[in-house]
Amino acid sequence: MDKIKFRAKIIDESHLSAGKIVDVEWIDFKNKQITFNSVAFEMGFGELVEHAKENQFKLLQYSGYEDMNGKEIYDGHIIRIFDDVDSNDGWNEDVSMHMGAFMAGDENFIGNVHFRSRIIGTIFD
Repeated sequence: MDKIKFRAKIIDESHLSAGKIVDVEWIDFKNKQITFNSVAFEMGFGELVEHAKENQFKLLQYSGYEDMNGKEIYDGHIIRIFDDVDSNDGWNEDVSMHMGAFMAGDENFIGNVHFRSRIIGTIFD
């Protein structure tokens, strides 16, 4: 993995970006908060810089792999792993850090299945 990247699910219902998954721009470990660009204004004025404190978000780390469509796979994604893409034969697993490695379920190292998988959702959906 050549990049360490994070996204965050904003879980605090009272936050301006409640319910969204955002790209984290900065992590402040001392104050336990993140900074991100969000809420694109409808009138085309740009984006708003926002912060979220420790109980307002859940961090999702980039696994270093992409699915068969070129989408980045993060902790918290649900992927469909295909035995046969043409017949849609396969099964669904959630991606998580398990024993120091990104796994799809408990038995599939993400590096062994990412090229035959497709992101179908997140654990929050």
